[in-house]
Amino acid sequence: MVGKACEGDWEYRTDRAPVPVKITVKKFIGDDWMIACMVPKGNMMHCMVREAEGTLKQIKYNTTDKELPVEIMEVEGLMADFFEGGITDIKREGESLRITSGGKEMVFTLDK
Repeated sequence: MVGKACEGDWEYRTDRAPVPVKITVKKFIGDDWMIACMVPKGNMMHCMVREAEGTLKQIKYNTTDKELPVEIMEVEGLMADFFEGGITDIKREGESLRITSGGKEMVFTLDK
């Protein structure tokens, strides 16, 4: 479950893009958390999730709408689909962060 150790900057590297996907996880007021995601030169995506009874519920998802360079279109589409699915869990595992959304999981590494 999401906790203080999940806060920070993380990245996801793939051969599908020349640059890593960057995310930031931040605790907000009360039981709310913000997850912001961006592929450099792409759109900013952000989600708000709320902890309730031991689970996470996504309460908001927004994205900017700018034209993308062709080299990041595939990975940005992948990330948008992932976050639109609705985040249900975030767990830190050492230097990794496992996020579950829409029944799928992605693993991000600590951005050093």
